[in-house]
Amino acid sequence: MWYLFPGLVLVLLCACGGTSTRPAIAKVGPEPSMMKYNKVFPSNEMGFAKVHLGDGESYAEGIIDTQGNEVIAPRTDLLVNDITGAQALVQRGREFLFVELDRGLVDAEQLGAEKGYQYAEPFRCGLAIVQVDDLRFYIDSTGTNPFHTTFDHVETFHHDRAMVKEGQHYRIIDTGGKTVARMNYDQVNPQSPYCWQVTNIKGDVYWSGFVDLNGKEVVPLIYDEVGYYDEEVKRIRVGIGVKYGFLDELAQVSIPVQYEYAEIFYKGKARVMLDGREFFIDPNGKELAE
Repeated sequence: MWYLFPGLVLVLLCACGGTSTRPAIAKVGPEPSMMKYNKVFPSNEMGFAKVHLGDGESYAEGIIDTQGNEVIAPRTDLLVNDITGAQALVQRGREFLFVELDRGLVDAEQLGAEKGYQYAEPFRCGLAIVQVDDLRFYIDSTGTNPFHTTFDHVETFHHDRAMVKEGQHYRIIDTGGKTVARMNYDQVNPQSPYCWQVTNIKGDVYWSGFVDLNGKEVVPLIYDEVGYYDEEVKRIRVGIGVKYGFLDELAQVSIPVQYEYAEIFYKGKARVMLDGREFFIDPNGKELAE
């Protein structure tokens, strides 16, 4: 069975707003030297940081601790996808591994020999998405599938909620696998951390609204165009007919649907057109100088 790997995989730290049960590693000692590595990425709250060496075929990634000691020596066959707490999700070739970082240097031979997953996403809220034999499901910190089922579509948990799809049916589940709400819509798509976009198709028109984390419809299906959630400014561009506006992360109106044209935000401002006049606005709809 492909589960978490002995000696390599960390008991999970919940990344859903809770606090870690592990003590933080004090940031003592020298900062890692920039001379050895091409780049040292920002360290996380426990002092672990991704580093890379070389370029082209010699490009290699690894991980150092708060004192600059190598926990995973840079390897050309390794990509560091995520570091959460004292755990890393790394991609070795086409396989994904969860690696424990707080036990000193990871044995290179063991790391190279471990069997990985076809695909994996970082642990969040105590659960991670993995793929085995083209089937996707959740695992807990022991590597067990706690729900004893696979899904046609799964999402990473956030705020103890996730959207899953079985056949043509969507539902919201909690971290215990309990169904919080069934989604009777043609399509369901992730948006901000606090809402999902829900859509019904009528002819050639896709009518969309939004539900909250418990599946309650907070915005009826009134929009025929919905953009993606911009995490930087916490805005979603929406359209009705030939007019555009912006919603906030709770899918509430932040800037009314009134513009004949509206671009997405870039570096804190968006170009819009109102009554034939083009200008820039900030995320609150205030007009800005170009």
